[in-house]
Amino acid sequence: MTKVNHLNRLCVIHVDFDIWSGQTRLTAADLKLGVGGEIPPEKIALLGSKKICDPAKLKGFHRLKTETRRLLLKFGMPFMNGFAVPVEKVDEITGKLDDVGDQFNALKQDFIRGYNMAVDEWCQENPEYEGALRAGALPKETVEKRIAFEYQAFMIVADSDKGHAVKLNRKVESLGDDLISEVTQEANKFYTERLAGRDQCALTTRQTLRNIRDKVDGLSFLNSAFTPLVKLLDQTLRGYDQHAEGRNVVAPFFYQVVAAVLIMSDKGRIEQYANGALTVEGMAVGMVCAELVANTDQKPVHHVSAQPAASVGPEIGNTNAQAAEVQVDEDDIDAFFNNYAENHNAGGQKEEKTDAAPVVPEVAEEPLETPVENVMVNQTPVVETPPKDDANDLYF
Repeated sequence: MTKVNHLNRLCVIHVDFDIWSGQTRLTAADLKLGVGGEIPPEKIALLGSKKICDPAKLKGFHRLKTETRRLLLKFGMPFMNGFAVPVEKVDEITGKLDDVGDQFNALKQDFIRGYNMAVDEWCQENPEYEGALRAGALPKETVEKRIAFEYQAFMIVADSDKGHAVKLNRKVESLGDDLISEVTQEANKFYTERLAGRDQCALTTRQTLRNIRDKVDGLSFLNSAFTPLVKLLDQTLRGYDQHAEGRNVVAPFFYQVVAAVLIMSDKGRIEQYANGALTVEGMAVGMVCAELVANTDQKPVHHVSAQPAASVGPEIGNTNAQAAEVQVDEDDIDAFFNNYAENHNAGGQKEEKTDAAPVVPEVAEEPLETPVENVMVNQTPVVETPPKDDANDLYF
């Protein structure tokens, strides 16, 4: 795969979240050692620090931090302690970051307004340590300075030194490799959780493919293999609306979804697809034929007929030959699957015939009483034994 580096198409966004921990330093006065002494429980003190308010009141800040990281990963990759994103996406990203800033500041104001009350509630919840907690409580103004959010966006410019430029280019090249690894991981997870062992998938699965598509499209300049991958995902996403049945995607288009995901799940297959050595049509046809063979092996059909053997129709086992006759238009994926659908329906009609009950020759019912005229009478004369004169006579 050819790696193409364009530093002028990358922007690095660095995000700073300053979130106060809600803790202060644990002092010697907070510990009671010796006879009758005790150490504060983990709820109050941990690793040299003591909590002076309920940590749950700070969860909103951490939630925003997690959501912001997820947002940046949707568009870019971790790079130089920040996130490398496409330049054309900077306005969209910074707009979302401004919204994050507004939410963060709203949470901050709510927390600062209720700070003193939060300390009081924590002391009431832990009355045995109230003295130590109030002694370590920070002023509201100090806490306010320890909670902040900001971000910076900057471009990357290579140093005039050739050696430095080579190192930077190598670093940027690694972004493409990292993105391929991320795509394969997402595709494998998607296949395992949504496609493996099934013959249909929910329409909601397209959102995962769309997220992969958008990210790869934005960073497609990092690697030439990404452009054909984006086109493949575009074709697959269009098919969701065209081939949906209710809330699901079913065969034959389902096999295109599986084929596209399997291509993305392996770095070698991505390279083969980019070079034209592998097609989604070929993979899909292979899966269809494999399923038909598996179904034939699992459910053999036997025909029973009173007619001569020469008149018996073809059995379901010939489905392989029918599948092989499907004409694939490699330039139009949708046309291929439409052709397959027609052949699949025709084949289904033939298979329905084999589900009928076996033909058994009619047998005439046996009459309740056998007619007299049908009884064969034995006409052979009976030979009688001559009488014996005495006990000594023998008959020969």
